[in-house]
Amino acid sequence: MFRILHSEPSNTTTYVPVNGRVFKFDCELFGTEVFAADALLGKIVSDALLTGSVTPPSVEIKISEATEADLCAAQKQMPSKTLEFEQLLAYTKASNVPPPEPGPLRVEIVNAGEFQKDTVISVRRDQSGQLAGATAVKV
Repeated sequence: MFRILHSEPSNTTTYVPVNGRVFKFDCELFGTEVFAADALLGKIVSDALLTGSVTPPSVEIKISEATEADLCAAQKQMPSKTLEFEQLLAYTKASNVPPPEPGPLRVEIVNAGEFQKDTVISVRRDQSGQLAGATAVKV
C-alpha cells in the first residue's frame, strides 16, 4: 500500500470541577490517512486531491471522574499549572466528605381502612433519603 496522506493523532486532557467532583476529559484527535494500492495510483490520487477535498479527522472524547492520582500525575506533567491542579485537588478532597446517613422515615397511611387485612406495603427511598414510592401487595 502506498500512503498518500497521513497525520499523527493528538491528545489533550482537561480537568473541570462540576457539582463537587472533578471530571477528566480525554480528547484524542485521529488524523486522516489515505492509501493507494501502488505508487502510480498514489500519484494519480495525490494529483486529484490537489483540486479535491479530504474529509475531516474524527474525534474521540472520554469523560470520567478524575481521581486524586490523575490530578497529581497531570500536575507533574504540567508544572506550569501547579496552582490550578492544587486548587482542583483541594476541591476534590473537600467534596469527598460522605453525605450524612438519612434518618428514620416516618410514613403515615391516611387511607388504611381501604386496604385489606393481608396487605404488605413496601416503601422506597431515593438517593437523597426522601420517600420515592410505596407499593401495596395483597398476600
